[in-house]
Amino acid sequence: MNRRQRLEMIIRILSKEETGSQLKLQELLAQEGIVVSQSSLSRDLNSLGAYRVPSSDGSFVYKISNEEQRKETSLGMQRRFQTSVTGIASSANIVVVYTNPAEAQAIARVIDCAGLDGLLGTVGGDNTVICIASDENAAEKLSNTMSRLLEQ
Repeated sequence: MNRRQRLEMIIRILSKEETGSQLKLQELLAQEGIVVSQSSLSRDLNSLGAYRVPSSDGSFVYKISNEEQRKETSLGMQRRFQTSVTGIASSANIVVVYTNPAEAQAIARVIDCAGLDGLLGTVGGDNTVICIASDENAAEKLSNTMSRLLEQ
């Protein structure tokens, strides 16, 4: 199952089940044959614009942003890239994102929260973000995706 299908399943589950727990959501996904790590699930929820709201019994449950809100999040990432990122380079399974001084950690957070396929994690310094991809192909796709954000 690819990431898009997993995201669609999360949307389906949250539209019919009330849960505010990532552990419970992992269990519900497992019942559908989808095994996902907590960190991947967290990125998935973030990329879907999921947020927790109080339920009628006082507990918190996840809700998913509508498509318009997800577009705004994507536009926010694009704007942030265009104002903060000065360049992108890659080698093997590593993508390096160059930023204005003191902006790398914020960009690393934006990249992490985007839930990009093939991204294992980031390390943000002062003006450089190191993105570690699962393999060379994933690094190339990440680099292309991020480069497109700069061009638009």
